[in-house]
Amino acid sequence: MSRIIHYIIQYLKDYIADMLPYMIYAIPAILLIRIIAVKINQKRKIRTTIWHEIGFWMFAVFLVGLASQTIMPLVNDTGDYGEIVLQPGKIFRDSFNDNGNLAYDYFVLNFLGNIGIFIPVGFFVPLLWRKSGFLKTTLIGFGISLTIELFQLTLPRVTDIDDLWMNTLGTIIGFLIYVLLDKFLHPFFEKWKVLKKGEGN
Repeated sequence: MSRIIHYIIQYLKDYIADMLPYMIYAIPAILLIRIIAVKINQKRKIRTTIWHEIGFWMFAVFLVGLASQTIMPLVNDTGDYGEIVLQPGKIFRDSFNDNGNLAYDYFVLNFLGNIGIFIPVGFFVPLLWRKSGFLKTTLIGFGISLTIELFQLTLPRVTDIDDLWMNTLGTIIGFLIYVLLDKFLHPFFEKWKVLKKGEGN
């Protein structure tokens, strides 16, 4: 267990380090887009809150970081273009080496990583937008994952059916975390949503 925790910590450090430059570069563009969006929403009499804008900015920056690690070409990647894996559960077989021992680095990167990276999707969607129930949030997470997998068909990456269900599972976990925290922080979470009936973005 301690080895898994070690790999998780190291994985998070490496992942954040890889994502961070793209997230920083995206800040000006996201800021400009939000300024325009807020002005448009004001004309539609849709009011926002500072918390909603902070949350939207955090979510948008995260999505840029996610894209940087999933659909942007890797310079040194020599994988086959358009490779497709349609064997559900292959992730579990590949997580063990020839001696039957758990390959910790592979397990953390491909199993826990694919689940963990989508937890923010399941959390931010219901936090920022009203009427984002379990089904809608899950479908959004699945849709984002499917979009990534389709993009990867044109890249030296593998399109894997296991990624779809793991990403979707991560979305569900994120939604459940939101529901749990909302029981205790509901008044605070309400500040993160737009102030008019309907969606503001």
